[in-house]
Amino acid sequence: MYWNNKFGKYRAMRNDKELAKYLPPTAPATKKDVRGMVQQYRTVYLKPSLGTGGYGIYRMSHTPEGYRLQSGTQSRTFKTLDAAYAAFEKGKGRRFYLVQKGIPLLQYHGRPFDLRVMVQRNPQNKWEVTGIVGRVAQPNKVVTNYHNGGQPKPIEELLAPLMSKAEISSYIDRLNRLGIRVSSHLSGIFPSFRAYGVDIGMDKDHKPWIIEVNSRPDKYIFNALKDKRMFRKMIQYARIVPPKKQTIKK
Repeated sequence: MYWNNKFGKYRAMRNDKELAKYLPPTAPATKKDVRGMVQQYRTVYLKPSLGTGGYGIYRMSHTPEGYRLQSGTQSRTFKTLDAAYAAFEKGKGRRFYLVQKGIPLLQYHGRPFDLRVMVQRNPQNKWEVTGIVGRVAQPNKVVTNYHNGGQPKPIEELLAPLMSKAEISSYIDRLNRLGIRVSSHLSGIFPSFRAYGVDIGMDKDHKPWIIEVNSRPDKYIFNALKDKRMFRKMIQYARIVPPKKQTIKK
């Protein structure tokens, strides 16, 4: 059984061999697992399994000065991991948190960015990518989310310094296929959802990493773009009435 939260969707995707290649290591944020991941990857993210908008997310890094814990634009450095973890535990309260390997995201003008791939059921009830948008983090923030100050940018603008036009087109096709595979797989487990927002981080080798998947994705970040065509299609698809299940009369 999979719960509809970040960890439940991570576990569900991990069982798909193809999707598993794109998942950064993720585990419950016990002290043991946080310690192991920080020692292995140097930087991890601590995030609530239930929550949206990037609120409540921490970044923990092992630096020459000690262990740096950052939330929003505020950060503190502790001499030991035990002290850093104690501060995190105090801040998180009783919420269930995950620890995830920190992906060193590509940057745009010195600020990290990721991508939101919106996938929806179309009029034929098939999964279709209706838009992709980049989210550029505010200076000194640990998250890129729109409602946490992230700046929307067209994907073509973000990738232009990194790839040719033909390579950008090919990369977008790759993201489309990945977004549809994620949605097709998860819809077999969570059949009631008609849209998914797949958050993708790109590393220096341009590998896409599935950071998380939202089952109630916000469409309005796309309305902040100058080109409104993606947003208009999303609104149109969101109004589609799902087909009724056929019942067999006895």
